[in-house]
Amino acid sequence: MKGIVIKEFVGLIRGIKSILIVLFITGISILAARSLRNSPLFMDESSNPSATALAGLSFILVIFGALFVLTLSHDIVNRDIQLQRIRLLITKTSRPSVILGKFLAVWLFWVIVSLISFVLVSFITRTFVIHELLFLWIYLAFLSSICVMLSTLVIHHAYSVILSVLLGLALPIFGIWSMFSSVVPIRVLRYLLPYYPMSEQPALLLVTVAEVLVFLAAAVVLFQRKDL
Repeated sequence: MKGIVIKEFVGLIRGIKSILIVLFITGISILAARSLRNSPLFMDESSNPSATALAGLSFILVIFGALFVLTLSHDIVNRDIQLQRIRLLITKTSRPSVILGKFLAVWLFWVIVSLISFVLVSFITRTFVIHELLFLWIYLAFLSSICVMLSTLVIHHAYSVILSVLLGLALPIFGIWSMFSSVVPIRVLRYLLPYYPMSEQPALLLVTVAEVLVFLAAAVVLFQRKDL
């Protein structure tokens, strides 16, 4: 499994799309931090520095995080299936280890991206709010688990591209909508998606952690049943 994690992680780092996304996220985070540090808002909310210190990073990941994670790694499983490299992997390790290794590679990539931005922003604003970063990591684990499950479920590359874009757009829309909607079916989504817990009820992120485990278990079951 360690080899799978390293291989997929290095593959993500080397991709031009990954580099551009990292530069975009880090750049926006730094610009937001510099602007807020010199504004009266930062001074007024000094009792709650997390509201300003990670504003740029949190905003980018909440709005675009799902789209970035899903489109960047939508083929993390089905790519190997289509290229018939998956047979070699399952001869060296178990199928659950393949799924877990790919999940860890995607998640660790985004953990490092957010950590780099966090360190730079913390240096600029002179604040260190680790709990906000931990919330983002749970959110990124949620997206990474969906990504792996989607790539296991949808074998064809072209279909997974389309679904990743649609899902990447739909998740933040419905997540933010559920925070303000009075429609019952939509309000229920606030407890199933991590957007409301991150902003209002951090304890509900335990539900998000449980969902990550469910998505990974589903991916393992789907992968076990595939005739490779």
